[in-house]
Amino acid sequence: MRVRRALLLLGITLAIDGCASSRMLLEDEMAKSNLQVVLAFEETVFNKHQVREAFSRYVGSTYKQHDPAVPDGRDAAIRALDRVLGMQYPNARTVVKRTIARGDYVWVQALWEPRPGESRGEASVDIYRLENARIVEHWGVVQAVPDQSANDNTMF
Repeated sequence: MRVRRALLLLGITLAIDGCASSRMLLEDEMAKSNLQVVLAFEETVFNKHQVREAFSRYVGSTYKQHDPAVPDGRDAAIRALDRVLGMQYPNARTVVKRTIARGDYVWVQALWEPRPGESRGEASVDIYRLENARIVEHWGVVQAVPDQSANDNTMF
């Protein structure tokens, strides 16, 4: 009786462990997929300047904006980014430095160069939340890259 109970408990433990490992694997796959969506979105918007195409392909039907420099909502964000990238900074580009993806969230640290060669650019961290492999929410933090630093470390 004790042996049977021990074997039953061992089987349950292995089954639970297997489910947890499977869930982790699925979350890892989802995170990888979400990371690819965000990187494609960033490339399409900030390097190719194809804002409408990027929103069409990678953004959900609802889009919540937390960056105070960009209006809320999908259509307002498209208009604002089209204006900024089309008229103000037609040569702007982004260089992704680091990424973190976990479940529905993707973080991107990047160097944004609004006028390449004219300034040191801006360090940015963008946080995206995705649902069903579509971006539905965005937070952004931007800081100018200074000419001098109080330490020898770079921002990247």
